[in-house]
Amino acid sequence: MTAAFVVAGIAARAGAAPTVAGLDFCADQHVLAFADRQDIVAVSGDATSPNSFYFRRARGLHALRGGAEEVLMLRPDILVRSYRGSLSMDAKFERVGITSYQPPYAFNFEANLKNFGAVATLLGHEAEGKAFMADYMARYQALKQAAPIPMKTVYMTPSGFTAGKGSSVDDMIRLAGLDPIAEDLGLNGWGPLPLEQLVMTPPDLVVGSFFEEGAVHISNWSSGRHTVFRDLVKDVPSIMVPSGMMSCGGAFTVDAAEYIRAEIKRRELMPNRVAAGATGEEQE
Repeated sequence: MTAAFVVAGIAARAGAAPTVAGLDFCADQHVLAFADRQDIVAVSGDATSPNSFYFRRARGLHALRGGAEEVLMLRPDILVRSYRGSLSMDAKFERVGITSYQPPYAFNFEANLKNFGAVATLLGHEAEGKAFMADYMARYQALKQAAPIPMKTVYMTPSGFTAGKGSSVDDMIRLAGLDPIAEDLGLNGWGPLPLEQLVMTPPDLVVGSFFEEGAVHISNWSSGRHTVFRDLVKDVPSIMVPSGMMSCGGAFTVDAAEYIRAEIKRRELMPNRVAAGATGEEQE
């Protein structure tokens, strides 16, 4: 069922903008991007967490705590969900007039954009959705055309894991114009950071995320507490990207890449050989 078909049916029976709720914090981002505040009956309990890109917009909104029963009591016209819920739950909601919509899994940035556009249409904000997609695509293309920054870069999480080839994080590092060290280390997908290899081949830059207080639970036994990792962050230039830009499968890849490039420029981390011949963005 397409978003356009769903919203047409809702508008026909309601005669006004549909009310909406988000079931999990990735679904919240789609809702908060487009829905008018008065039409949002609820967001998930994680909507104001550091992992939420639009956490400021979520402040003051009703946060779901009671699961399906609470959704049934609130009776939104539309429930947007991502990783929570199930098809059987969708069927139960449909019986009481609640349309449950799960955006398709997005394998890349373009697919993420299409999902945002689909939800915008679903909520009766098709024009805003198109403007959102055009803006992000223009910024994406600008990043693709920006001068590369030849800095060997490693991504690091509080648990001591990294993202290799084939991950949205690797795509983000490349979009920022950086050279992911994961390729040199032969890392694919997600896995633990190789301590010995990092000692022998240290990166030029560390990019980290989810280090804000309350972003994730960090075990005392986590490999991320190893002295090699602590020294790495201390001795190598490090950029900690707000975790809201790194959540939800690369939905905000452009924001994260722009943030990293801005920090490199602000902190004057650009290699001398690049800065000397910089054009465009680096000369502003």
